[in-house]
Amino acid sequence: MKRLLLPLVILLAVSACAKKEESAAMAPAATVASAPAGRTSSFLAYEHSLSVDTEEQEVATIFEAAQAACRDTADELCTVLESRISSGRSASASLKFRARPNGIRKIVAALSKQAEVTNQSTTAEDLAVPITDAAKKLAMLKDYRSKLEALRGRAGNDVDALIKVNRELAQVQSELEAREGTHAHLVQRVETEILNVFIRSVEHRAFWKPIGFAISDFAGNLSQGISIAITGIAFLTPWAMLLVIAVWGGRKLWRRRKGAKTSA
Repeated sequence: MKRLLLPLVILLAVSACAKKEESAAMAPAATVASAPAGRTSSFLAYEHSLSVDTEEQEVATIFEAAQAACRDTADELCTVLESRISSGRSASASLKFRARPNGIRKIVAALSKQAEVTNQSTTAEDLAVPITDAAKKLAMLKDYRSKLEALRGRAGNDVDALIKVNRELAQVQSELEAREGTHAHLVQRVETEILNVFIRSVEHRAFWKPIGFAISDFAGNLSQGISIAITGIAFLTPWAMLLVIAVWGGRKLWRRRKGAKTSA
């Protein structure tokens, strides 16, 4: 048993040292993030925003057309991440897509044919450092897992050693799966792009529509105004009574003093 525990202790110590070396290895990676602007990173994650303006009655149509464009680019891994639509007075809609660059371009082109593009912007985030860091951690964890599996094979019937090795293996496997998920998400973020679409109808409202809205709201606004006035009267009444009492008392006191001066 002692012969098995000693390699286990050494292996754990090596793991601790490896983690320290891994932290130190992050320093050169930081240099990538501070590279000159002229250099182009292959780990850029792009996010686009597109605003279109159309007639109120066309908002729902363009909303459906945008989703149809995404379905037509299924080979570009297009996915609808978010979708919202409001069909009230100020009809509007918003969509969020994720797809490969070519799929994003196809959706933008389809929307440009459907409505007037009023705003378009693109931002990029450099993920070189987190992707490189995640890959290093994965490699170290896999190497550590292999060493633990080899040590478990040498444990034989040593129950205590097997328990310790299996406990460490379970912890390493759990961390490895979490790191793999993080790494896969980062890679997906680089291989695909995000497109935020905003569909509005403010600029294309009819001239008389706001006036119609105001007329239709007149009764409601009038009742609300009356209720506010009544509430204000309720709050002001006690103060008005106090003011009247104060004025009456002040005038009475002033008359008494004036009468006293006259009699003198």
